[in-house]
Amino acid sequence: MSRILTAIASIGLAAITALPALAQSPLSLSGMSVYRYETLVDHSGNSGSFCCAPYVLGGPDGHFFYIRAIFDVAWSDDLDRISYSSSDITLMLPGDEEGRRAQGRYDWFGVFTPSAGSMSERRPNDFPEETAQAFLNGVWYLPREATTATLIIGEDDDMLEIPVNLAVEVGPVISPSQTFTFVPTGLTRATELTAETNMNRTDVPGLLAPTTGTMLRVDFDATPAFSTDTDAQAGDNQAFLRNTWFSLVGPDGAPLTLIGSQSGSNSTPRIEWTNSISWDDSPRTVDLSLYFLGSGAPGTYQLYFLEDMVGEVTLQ
Repeated sequence: MSRILTAIASIGLAAITALPALAQSPLSLSGMSVYRYETLVDHSGNSGSFCCAPYVLGGPDGHFFYIRAIFDVAWSDDLDRISYSSSDITLMLPGDEEGRRAQGRYDWFGVFTPSAGSMSERRPNDFPEETAQAFLNGVWYLPREATTATLIIGEDDDMLEIPVNLAVEVGPVISPSQTFTFVPTGLTRATELTAETNMNRTDVPGLLAPTTGTMLRVDFDATPAFSTDTDAQAGDNQAFLRNTWFSLVGPDGAPLTLIGSQSGSNSTPRIEWTNSISWDDSPRTVDLSLYFLGSGAPGTYQLYFLEDMVGEVTLQ
């Protein structure tokens, strides 16, 4: 873990300086890292099953290149916002006639999203006493033999061109389980889940109870290992969790169906529920409870965070 954190913090796999800018781009490169991966797991949730049948991307002819770049922005009284869409951020390989758009991004370390991202940032309210940087976290799928490229951001009068060294060794992907510590604290059978859902400014009560099978509630603690937000400004510590990133596998090896959750005093039948964690000095632990539908058979159950098994808990 220390090696991974050092690699993230140092931004040193491929430090590069920008070419002298002939145009008036508001961006200037502060640092860049380039990582090369053999394969990646699709974490969008649109394909496969995280715990038991992950959709693995990649093939024999290509590699994934994760480019993380940090930019200083020339904020001024006239410039209070910068914004570049995914089509404004391309890689040009030698011999290319046009730039290549990214195939994915990292919004959070350990979680790959297979859709290109953008760059957007606002000038701080207390400018010029404080400033804000801009971040690029793009993933490109390129030919394995690729060793050099030019990163192009913007167009016309604000275009920035940066040479990129792609001749880096294939490395291990930051796995989801390296970004959090999870401690299961209980697994019980439940008969129902009462909740209240706000529908167009009206709180509507509801009841969730299984018509077949058994509802199980798994309780666990989650503690970030470090700040996982790839766009966090210096000093801002943030981490993020989605309920749908978790799976529970029964003693028969079959995954259960997620049907609801509880966080603090709030219970909800919504499958898609998120938890945002922020802190100043040290990571903050949150208590989470998820409800699954299965057979309710006694035995040892496995808790998964995306494709990684992160804990076991026994049901009597």
